[in-house]
Amino acid sequence: MQDAWQPEALRDRRLEQLRATMDDYIAKHTGQVEANLPVFFGHVAATLAKTLPDLDDRAYDDFIDATVFALLDATREAPAPEYFEKVLRHAMGSKRRKKGRATLDVLVGLKLIDTGNYSQALDYLARYMNYDARINAAIAYCYYGMSRTKNRQVNFRPEDLELRAREEMLNLSRARVPHNRLGLFEQKGSRLYSIFWFMLDLAFTWFPGEPEFYRIGFIWTKHEGSAERRRLLLTRAAERFPDNRFFLAEAFNTHVEMRKGSAAAAIVKQMMQQYPDDHEPLYYGMKLALLGGQPKSYASFRKLAILKKFPRPLLLMLDTVLEVMCTHKNESLRCFEEAKKVACRQEEHYITAVEYVLRDFAEGDEERSKRARSVFFTSVDQYCMDLLKIKEP
Repeated sequence: MQDAWQPEALRDRRLEQLRATMDDYIAKHTGQVEANLPVFFGHVAATLAKTLPDLDDRAYDDFIDATVFALLDATREAPAPEYFEKVLRHAMGSKRRKKGRATLDVLVGLKLIDTGNYSQALDYLARYMNYDARINAAIAYCYYGMSRTKNRQVNFRPEDLELRAREEMLNLSRARVPHNRLGLFEQKGSRLYSIFWFMLDLAFTWFPGEPEFYRIGFIWTKHEGSAERRRLLLTRAAERFPDNRFFLAEAFNTHVEMRKGSAAAAIVKQMMQQYPDDHEPLYYGMKLALLGGQPKSYASFRKLAILKKFPRPLLLMLDTVLEVMCTHKNESLRCFEEAKKVACRQEEHYITAVEYVLRDFAEGDEERSKRARSVFFTSVDQYCMDLLKIKEP
């Protein structure tokens, strides 16, 4: 494993160095590059072939996309449409995979947005509607931008253009559009991200009773790892939709991640009152007791789980988790033996795999035992969620 990892790490380091060198060259010689695009892209291809001859097709094409990004970013004036097409033609000619140019077209669309050419930007972006949620937001942004522009080049009234922007955002909320199909724009500070959040904030104002926009926001905060934005969205969603099951589950998970046990317990209580016949709030109560290493609280929830006819294999697996979380090594092994006796045949592979983890907890050194404890809890948690058909928010 170590031998396979080092060359890949070395390749990534060389790729980063080459990327930095190329970006620096573009920034210092922008005019020359723009005037000699065929020569420049030929130089890029030759450099890649010489420096990284074994680069896979995806990484190779991603490097070409990033080169176009650097070139358009360095272009300060608003180029003519012919220039964009010329750049795209040479970039596509340099790629190994000739099909699809979504990333390149979006780059051009963003550059046109930044220069105020919203109508032209739509020509590049509209063909990728529903390809990535951020593109849908950028399309809506174009219509909104045109509604705020004094010298519009389209024959629509401002209110009609804003209405179209609202319609595009509604389409985003209803289409369940993918969220991460444009790898080049994954940086949180990218222009596409800022446009997305700008339009989502507008949508919160335009459609205060539409919970789907908050759900989209939660998905993106998880993708970005933005805990503060997620907390703010959660507060607003809880105020507007206090009985929404998705947001209650999201609130529970967020409080658990932030180690706010009392707040998470309050959510469990609320969900048990609102959904007394469902397994989900009861399981959340058990999970919270396990995380806190609270045998008495766990026992109370377990009695309720028996009345709700929770599967016996699940209960015995959770009993094992309790012993693990309380650092009772011998007891955890005994509980697990009981769980193995009642496991169905379809679960044999899972039981075998998770037993290795439990052995690491019970027999490994302190550091290994600590890691195994976390892995065991996470694994059994997912097992229970699947068995109870509880969907993650």
